[in-house]
Amino acid sequence: MNDREYFQTTSLSYQLQAARRELAGFRSGEAYQKLRADYEGIIREKNLTIKKLQKERDGISFSRRKITEQWMDVLEDVQKEHEKETEKLKKAIAELLDMVVSLKKRNCELDEKRKKALSDYHEAAVKLEEAQGLIVKLTAQVNHNYENSSLPSSKCIDRKKITNNREKTGRKPGAQAGHPHHPRRPMEPDQVIEIAAEEKFQDSSRYVPTGNIVSRQAIGISIVPVVTEYRTAEFYDRKKGRNVHSAFPCGVMDDVNYDESMKALLFLLNSRCNVSLEKTAQFVRDVTDGALSPSVGMISGLCREFSSKSRQEQDRLFVALLDAPVMHVDGTLARVNGTNNNVVVCSNGAATMYFARESKGHAGIRDTPVETFGGILVHDHEACFYGYGSDHQECMVHIERYLKDSIENEKGLTWNGQMLELIREMIHENNMAPAEGIADEKIAGFEARYDSIVQTAAKEYEDSPPSDYYRDGYNLYLRMVEYRHNHLLFLSNPLVAPDNNLCERKARVLKGKINQAVSLRSFRHLEYFCECLSVIDHLATDDRNNLYQSIKEIFKRPRPVKPKRENIEPSNTALPA
Repeated sequence: MNDREYFQTTSLSYQLQAARRELAGFRSGEAYQKLRADYEGIIREKNLTIKKLQKERDGISFSRRKITEQWMDVLEDVQKEHEKETEKLKKAIAELLDMVVSLKKRNCELDEKRKKALSDYHEAAVKLEEAQGLIVKLTAQVNHNYENSSLPSSKCIDRKKITNNREKTGRKPGAQAGHPHHPRRPMEPDQVIEIAAEEKFQDSSRYVPTGNIVSRQAIGISIVPVVTEYRTAEFYDRKKGRNVHSAFPCGVMDDVNYDESMKALLFLLNSRCNVSLEKTAQFVRDVTDGALSPSVGMISGLCREFSSKSRQEQDRLFVALLDAPVMHVDGTLARVNGTNNNVVVCSNGAATMYFARESKGHAGIRDTPVETFGGILVHDHEACFYGYGSDHQECMVHIERYLKDSIENEKGLTWNGQMLELIREMIHENNMAPAEGIADEKIAGFEARYDSIVQTAAKEYEDSPPSDYYRDGYNLYLRMVEYRHNHLLFLSNPLVAPDNNLCERKARVLKGKINQAVSLRSFRHLEYFCECLSVIDHLATDDRNNLYQSIKEIFKRPRPVKPKRENIEPSNTALPA
């Protein structure tokens, strides 16, 4: 047996002996008694502790009840105060709630009033803006005249009287002392009346004959009919069974006819001198002492006859307009029997033609020189004209008028005044320029100023947008941006005029005649009149022509023979346009 086994055996022996003694004690009851004694001792200690704790508890419980009673009294007092304060607060809350309800009701009423007032304000503001815009529009319309719009001066009732800027010299009117005398040219007398010497000149002691004859002429005019009667023998044609005779001269068709001198006089009085048909007939009746009494219908028909006999002049004018490098064109209104019609005026200074058309636009340009013209057109910004010609120049006088209108109605802007000043400078420079034109440096300066003013207009319209009632100035600005080249073309081309005054003057002639003397009852009559006016204008502008004699020569021509209509069988094939 080793040491480890020895120690384990010894330890187990001791444990067995202790267990036997403990078992013997439990069997004899001594252990139970001892345990009971110990348990009772512990119980007694615990009971003492419990009694002590119960005593302490009872003392503490008494103090707690006293404190609780005191706290309850305090709580009751606090509760009563709380209830009083609560009642006060409830009353205050009730009053505040009533006040809130009243304020909400009042706020709703005020809100409704505010909304209504705001709506009324916006409505009034809109109406005010519309009224102000309408005032601007109506003011612009009322202020439109021949100086700030395309309205002719004849339509302006209160047009200004052109002032006489001549300075008074204090001299009497007529010939001035020291100036050479320009007498009238004497003519070959038709009759000579000898005036006998007065009786006082018989005194030879005082009056001595000089041998000279002093003559004075009194030139008058007398319009008397000159009647030329043509006679020829009449024969009976047995084959055809009717009377025949030799042919009379051209124009002698009726029993009584007016020759070319009479026709030229009547035609010029009515179509050139703006004398009405009735007054023309009355004038001839008066100056011939009733010997001649032409009818109104006969005078009115002279336009058709002159038009048909002057076709060659019209064709030459048409070709002259096409051959020119620059042509002015404009349209004007002509009323025929209460209906508005259009007259296209084409001119290059040397040649002018009028074309009657029933409408404007491309239909009105058809069969005029504009349709096939290959040069530069000068016009008043007619949109349809931009489809013809090789280049275009707009009338700057019209631009000046529109700028004046913008200045009068857009007082807060500055670009319009600057542009008006620039255009006047450019036109003045063009009028004073030599034949070769304006220098390139000046042209570049004008173009730079033009672009700068356009940029100023863009900035001003961005800051102050145009009104819906007056947009003429803004539209003019857009037009000057888009058509810049057509506004400045005259600077670089000496052949181009900066305005369309040539056509304006020619159109004014037509308007004056229509308003004063000519009564148009059909569109065909308007065509005849325009064709006649084209030839008259050409003959009158040529200083080499005697207008009356030229008109006579045209009336002397035979009437052109109308081409006979050939019999053409109908075909289903459509003709080319």
